[in-house]
Amino acid sequence: MDNQAYNTMIHRDHLADLLGQALIRDDLLPSILGNDSHEISYWAGKRLSRTHRLATYEDIETFFRQFKLGDLTLLKQTASQISWQLDGEIVSERLHLFSDPDFFLEAGFIAQSCQYILDQQAESEVEKINPAKGLVLITTYLSKDKPSDGQEAAEIFKLAADPNSTTSDDSAH
Repeated sequence: MDNQAYNTMIHRDHLADLLGQALIRDDLLPSILGNDSHEISYWAGKRLSRTHRLATYEDIETFFRQFKLGDLTLLKQTASQISWQLDGEIVSERLHLFSDPDFFLEAGFIAQSCQYILDQQAESEVEKINPAKGLVLITTYLSKDKPSDGQEAAEIFKLAADPNSTTSDDSAH
């Protein structure tokens, strides 16, 4: 993390709380993992999903907001793929402040979550990164095959009601 990135984040209250996350994700891990950084981040995202199993696409979106990974939106779903958009202030700032911000953790988390929700194999790819618009497009490719890995998290991770949600669904408690 250079001085510009640090000063930008520390002087914005809503980003200052994410300073540690940015330091680890976009500075430390890439320097330690080198060329394997994206691949390891992807599998780490899958691992997080295995221990934080979600029940619905809406839960994935809520998880991303609550864990400050950005604003995730399902754009389109077909029988063979799901298109997602990841944006929001933290995504935009990471795109502008770091030369190679890693969104493979998010892609891995989405892939494994979709695999659980649909009970079919799924893999995600970071399709497009658009720093000018502050967004990342992620595509989840679906197979008709059943997952071959175990369902490590036997129970669903229960998210608290999202204070930013426009609905008053209390079933998430």
